[in-house]
Amino acid sequence: MRTRISGLSTLCKRIAAILRRCDVETFLSIGHLYADCAPREKRLDMHIDLLRRGEFRDVECVKDIERYEGE
Repeated sequence: MRTRISGLSTLCKRIAAILRRCDVETFLSIGHLYADCAPREKRLDMHIDLLRRGEFRDVECVKDIERYEGE
């Protein structure tokens, strides 16, 4: 589980770094990916909320990560 979450964390950091450094045209052209990323982001936010409340469900989190890795 840690390996998958760590890999996802690394990927998110890489994407954030690219978005911070890219020019305006590139940033705007990447915007069309938002519709694909929004459901994943919503699920990750849900897991973070559950973790904060002490209700984290590790099996469900891993299943979500596995599902999104294959896409």
